[in-house]
Amino acid sequence: MNRQNENTVPLKKGNYLAPHFSISSFDDLLVGITTYDAPIETGVWHFHEIPMISFVLYGSNTEYRKGRSIRRNSGSANYYHAHELHKNVYDQFPSKHISLELDLNYLKKLEYTEADIQLAVEKSQDSIFTFIRLMNEAQTNDVQSKNTVEMLFLSFMENALVSKDNAQFPPWMSLVREILNDRWNENISLKELSNKVHVHPTTISKHFRKFFGCTLGEYTRKLKVEHSINFLHSSNYSLTEIAYICGFSDQSHFIRTFKSMTGYLPKKYCSV
Repeated sequence: MNRQNENTVPLKKGNYLAPHFSISSFDDLLVGITTYDAPIETGVWHFHEIPMISFVLYGSNTEYRKGRSIRRNSGSANYYHAHELHKNVYDQFPSKHISLELDLNYLKKLEYTEADIQLAVEKSQDSIFTFIRLMNEAQTNDVQSKNTVEMLFLSFMENALVSKDNAQFPPWMSLVREILNDRWNENISLKELSNKVHVHPTTISKHFRKFFGCTLGEYTRKLKVEHSINFLHSSNYSLTEIAYICGFSDQSHFIRTFKSMTGYLPKKYCSV
C-alpha cells in the first residue's frame, strides 16, 4: 500500500472526485461515469478502495503516480490497483471518463489476477468500444444490463489476453496493420493487401484473426467508427459528411455500423 498523509482522500466503491458523476451497480461490477464540464481546481491525491479500470472518453489530464507523470488523452485506458495513490490534473474541458470497478472476490472466482487486468488494459485494441457499450448499458440499466456488462468485461479480458503482442507480429503482418491504419478511410481489398505485402490472400485471412482478434472487415469497420467518434465530438460536420469522410458507402451504412459497435445511434452519442 502507498504511504498516505492527512491530505489523501480515500474513495470507497462508487465514489469519485469529479463534480458530476453517476454510478450503476451490477453486483460485482460497477460502472461509473464522471464529468468535468468546466475548469475547476484538480490534483487531489487519492486512492480507490477496490480495483478499477478508467477510460478517457474525451478531454485530457495529466496523472501523477509512482513518481512519474502519465498523459491521459481521449481513448486511453488505465488500471488502478486497490489503494494505489495518484492524482489527476485536468486541462481540457469538458472531460468525461468511464470507470469499471471490480470486486476482488469476483476476480478471484474467475481466477483473474490484478496482473491479468493490467496486461489486458495494456494490450486491448478495443477499449473504446468496450467502454462506450458499458456506458450505454449503465444508462439503459434494464433487466439484461447486468449480464451484458459481465459479458463485455469477460470478452474484453479474453480478447486482450489471447491476442498476440506486437513483438510477435511477423514483419508482413505489421505492414498489413500499418497500411490499414494509414488508409483507414479507404476500402482496401484483400487482393491489394496481398500485392502490397507479397503474401498470399489465404495466408493473410488465415492469420489475421490470430493477431487482431477479428476479421479484416471487422477491423477496418472499427477503424472507421473510431475515427468517426472523433468527428462527432470535435466537428460540426453532418452525419452525411462524416460518413463520406470516414469511407462509409452512405449515411445509412454509417449509422448501422456505428450502432452495432457502440450501442448508440450517432446523434444520440453526440449528447452523451
